[in-house]
Amino acid sequence: MRILTSLVATAAAASVLSLVGFLACGSSTLPPKSASDTAGASDGGAADGASDGGGSSVCAGSDLDLVNVLVQSACEVPNAPSDAKLQDVSALLAVTVSASPNTVAPGGHADVVVTYTNKSQAPLSLSFLLDPTARFSVEVYTMKNARAELPHNKPPHGKSEGPPPEASAPGTARVTIAPGGKASAKVDWSAVRLKWAPELVKGTPPEQGYPTSPASPLGRGMYTLKVITPLIGVFEGSEHEVSTAKTTLKVQ
Repeated sequence: MRILTSLVATAAAASVLSLVGFLACGSSTLPPKSASDTAGASDGGAADGASDGGGSSVCAGSDLDLVNVLVQSACEVPNAPSDAKLQDVSALLAVTVSASPNTVAPGGHADVVVTYTNKSQAPLSLSFLLDPTARFSVEVYTMKNARAELPHNKPPHGKSEGPPPEASAPGTARVTIAPGGKASAKVDWSAVRLKWAPELVKGTPPEQGYPTSPASPLGRGMYTLKVITPLIGVFEGSEHEVSTAKTTLKVQ
């Protein structure tokens, strides 16, 4: 009888100890935190530009290829409100354009490269418009500042194979350039004059303007290539000297 009483007491004590251990270590039964939760807890929250796409590994670096980066969904961020303060990057950012080669034959091809260089000692985040993709367009001007590549007549009306697609909702992508780093985009360009292309209206989003197609070689001479970039959210003057950049090229 004494042996039975001792066994019962021992079992009861073991049950109490097990219950205390369960309560003390109950958090071990919870599911593990996700990687994002762990990162947020370890650094007190991501820094500006790191939690909204710009700090993703694919969206940040010292030598970014914007053509590949800006199509990554990881770099998309919410659109800024219409009354958001513009970013003054005049002392932080240099935007340049180069053409290779910078002398081409009429109708010849050149690679036009836009480069954003972070001149500062801190990471620099930049936003780009997606409509629905980031567009870098080249405008050609004579030395007298006359548009050189567009048709002289206005776009035709009522001569297309159907209505254009509905306009897409604009989006925003953000990249972060490391101190002293750069981000660049290569645009294929040919020294040609253009003609209106009503046959392409059906497949061209309206935000891209009336479609064109090559018509004839551009005449010989010196030209200014003005690249309109999708950079947004920055403070600039009436000439849009930050979101656009220029270079000269010779056709001969």
